[in-house]
Amino acid sequence: MKSPILLLAALLLGGCATHWPETALLNPQVIPANQQYYSGNRITMEGIDKRAAAHVFAIKQKEKAPVYIKSEQPLNTLLVERLSEGLRSQGLEVGNSGTTNLTLQVNNALVNVEEKTFTYVTKSKVSLQVMADFQGSRLTKVFNASASKEGPGEPSIADLELVLNQQLGSLIQQIMADEQLRGYLKGQPSA
Repeated sequence: MKSPILLLAALLLGGCATHWPETALLNPQVIPANQQYYSGNRITMEGIDKRAAAHVFAIKQKEKAPVYIKSEQPLNTLLVERLSEGLRSQGLEVGNSGTTNLTLQVNNALVNVEEKTFTYVTKSKVSLQVMADFQGSRLTKVFNASASKEGPGEPSIADLELVLNQQLGSLIQQIMADEQLRGYLKGQPSA
């Protein structure tokens, strides 16, 4: 009597295994500025991805091959779009020509999920670097975010996307609010 019940339980639990998608939908939100910081200032912007691997999520479960999930859209392209939107809301013109060149570099953007004995540990780390060049004067700044969470249930893809979207959005807001960077974008690097 016990073996049919155990078999049924094993089949039911096996049927509950998460099916992970091949790509993640990342959509970090940027809050438009309610203040104009730039007037007639134009910049060029590019995005570079310097990550060691292309995936944004790594799921490691016991006795299973690791699952690696990439962003649906190239991360550097997505972040340049979002940062451009945010800077435009502050009055900055972003285009093919400008007095300042701004480079947004993705150094790290990864959420690791690891199954432990009775829990799942989720650790995320994001590192973005900006480099602003104005007539030979250069500013380089790094913006970091990290988080860690341990819980009894396996996180869903929506949970993981939310964590990474929040961190990316927060870092873009920090970049937009950086006073030293604003000086370079205005063409006043000493300001």
